[in-house]
Amino acid sequence: MSTVTVCVRLGSRRVLIRDEVDLDTLTPKARALAEAIHDSPGHKPLAVLCDTGKLKGDHPDFRTIRGYSPEADAGAVQPDLRLISNWNPAPKDSTTAEEWLERNARSIPVSAWPVAGCETRLRARERRVPSADAAREDRCLTLDQVILHTVDAGVPMHASGWSLLCKVGNTPPPRHLALGGRMPLWHVDDVDAYLHRDVDHWPLSQVADYLGYQGPSAQGSARKQLSRWGLQAISRAPGRSGEGRYAADQVQAAHGARPGRGRWAASRSSQE
Repeated sequence: MSTVTVCVRLGSRRVLIRDEVDLDTLTPKARALAEAIHDSPGHKPLAVLCDTGKLKGDHPDFRTIRGYSPEADAGAVQPDLRLISNWNPAPKDSTTAEEWLERNARSIPVSAWPVAGCETRLRARERRVPSADAAREDRCLTLDQVILHTVDAGVPMHASGWSLLCKVGNTPPPRHLALGGRMPLWHVDDVDAYLHRDVDHWPLSQVADYLGYQGPSAQGSARKQLSRWGLQAISRAPGRSGEGRYAADQVQAAHGARPGRGRWAASRSSQE
């Protein structure tokens, strides 16, 4: 099955359209979502059964509700499956079901994936979609989700900084380029490996020196340049007046890609 039929609402008026979607153009999670919707009544996204990647026994209230009987023990090791039906509307300028599928595939929690369509909003089908196994490995994030993930990890970054560093090869490359390249997607494992890499922490004064700024306003000039690049401090020196510390590899990568850098041999003065 290389194409499926889905009925979703698109455009500013949320008009319900029936569209044929080529599965080969979709990322694995979006492909599984499309197959699940195709297998639902009217090919509509009433609800989709998703595997959360956890066991029922992982829920903090499981033992409180089910107790410690043999039946409860057997249920505790079963996959935690959930019906998802709160889909996000496509952007007002969206005209394709492909965009609806890709965006809503990313609205599913990163550790979860579609496994089946539904018979009603409250009852899933027994048969599983063909792309469920591939979707399980598609734990990818959009740029906005990457930035939220960096905040949760305690190493916040700006979207502009991540994009710049990705262009110069400092951050990991996207695993998928959905929607013809308009939606780059980064795997959560790649993002985590980057955030927890070994890196030198440069105080602002060292950053200013590296960038060639001199004089009493050197640190202020360096701070402005870092802000233009979208780079944030990743730690701070002890004390109330402690300097912000920046990732050395990020500063070096951004500075190396600076326009016109090769034409300047002399150090830049902060007063220029």
